[in-house]
Amino acid sequence: MVRESLPVGFWHQGALGDFVLFTPVLDAFQEVFPRVPLFLWTVPAYKDLLYGKPYCSALASCDGPFWQALFVDDAWASVPVPEALRRCQAFFWVGQKGALPIVDRLKERLTCPVYWLQSFPDSSPTLPVTEFMVQQMTALGLALPKRRPKLAADPEATKDVAAWLGQKNVPCKGYGVVHMGSGGLRKVWPISRWRSLIEVSSGFFGAPMVLLMGPADERLMPCVDAFSRTWGWPVYRSRDLRKLTALLRGARFFVGVDSGVSHVAAAMDVPSLVIFGPTNPAVWAPQGNHVWIYQDSWTPQEVFRDEKDPEGKVGADVLRCLQMVMGI
Repeated sequence: MVRESLPVGFWHQGALGDFVLFTPVLDAFQEVFPRVPLFLWTVPAYKDLLYGKPYCSALASCDGPFWQALFVDDAWASVPVPEALRRCQAFFWVGQKGALPIVDRLKERLTCPVYWLQSFPDSSPTLPVTEFMVQQMTALGLALPKRRPKLAADPEATKDVAAWLGQKNVPCKGYGVVHMGSGGLRKVWPISRWRSLIEVSSGFFGAPMVLLMGPADERLMPCVDAFSRTWGWPVYRSRDLRKLTALLRGARFFVGVDSGVSHVAAAMDVPSLVIFGPTNPAVWAPQGNHVWIYQDSWTPQEVFRDEKDPEGKVGADVLRCLQMVMGI
């Protein structure tokens, strides 16, 4: 099915966590077909996650004129096909079922075979996302080995982060990172429970800590700033995925929720405690023996409930998970 030297194309426009869970498909494909170039159309910022990967230089925006025209009824049939796309021997569109009409249009425009990969399962089967995609590739005749996400940090970004840590009197290695946020607020662990966990652990047992804020975390800023003042933990505000991986590279442990950042931390081999609520960890949990999952439950209304919330106390089970992640 796959010929050497001719490129294979992939399109992926998902959220950060979705993309991280997709990278093992690319890694395994490159492992099985090392002489087949990969072209990847995705969110341009994701290139900063691919340091050291052989396909990191063959990345283009998934939002170019051709891709935009595919969604326009009177434009898709006539928009010029990009040269890189014309060269592909096969093309894989990674997305959900709503994209199938667009995939059909793409099949009419390209001379190579076009395949649709569902980016994550529906309610059934409850397979991990990466395994779900690998199974689809196998069904197409491309037997790929199972891999989990593996990311590396850019040394130049690591120097920049080390300078910031030095300014904040945080050691360059051995600190913990807490990321309270998520792209979906319903996935954010209630603030009162975060507060309780920090208090009952005496500020995570005195370890040097960094609070991480991402571009989707603006609503959490007052809470994060309050924790920073109370515990003396510096806040790292990151909009740069290169520096995010560099920060996580030096971390002793990570605590977060179901978010893209948690997937990046796990892919950096950082011992991680990931707290799940409304989403299914059987599908979405980061993979690896270095990841501990704590399953809790809450409603969206509880996320920002007053700090005196009587339901905000955490139990010994999550504290024990934290201790295991920290190795104490």
